[in-house]
Formats: sequence, structure tokens, C-alpha cells
Amino acid sequence: MSASNSQGIHTLLEAEKEASSIVAQAREYRVRRLRDARTEAAKDISELQARKTSELSVIQQKSVNQSELTESIQRDTDERLVGIRSQFEQNKQQAVAKLVEAVSAARNTW
Repeated sequence: MSASNSQGIHTLLEAEKEASSIVAQAREYRVRRLRDARTEAAKDISELQARKTSELSVIQQKSVNQSELTESIQRDTDERLVGIRSQFEQNKQQAVAKLVEAVSAARNTW
């Protein structure tokens, strides 16, 4: 009985060692998969950050271009207004004289 007990204990010890080995391999696999997942996630985050930074740069450039265009249009408008006001000042006396003449001519025809 002692020999069969010894054989049974030996079999149990071997099975326990094999089970421990399988559990250790599973843990190593899980740790490796977690490490790979973290690396993959960090890579994805880095790519997303680079893409969003690029998009932001394009938007900021468009904003700068829009601001420059707005300033250019405002300068052009101001210059045209100065020209119109200058022409008005130069021609207002002539316009008033023509209006008075037209009104006077209309009164004379009644």
C-alpha cells in the first residue's frame, strides 16, 4: 500500500507542477497581452494627437488668413470712403446749384 500511496502522491505532485506551469504561462500571456495593448493604445493616442494637432494647425492658418482678408477689406473700404467723401466735398456746391436751377426752372414753367 505504501508503494501505491507513494505512486499516487508522486502523480499528484506531477499534476500540481503541471498545473502551476500552465497557470504561470497563462499569467505571462496575460501580462504580455496587457503590455501589448498598452503599447498599441499609446501608439493610437499618439497618432490621434498628431492628426488633431495637424487639423488645429490648418484651422489656425485659415483663421489667420481670414483675419488678414478682413483687415484688407476694411482698409480698402476706408480708402474708398475717403475718396467718396472727397468727391462729395468737391462737388456739393455744383450739385446744390443744379438743384436750385432745376427747381427755379420748374417754377418758371408753371
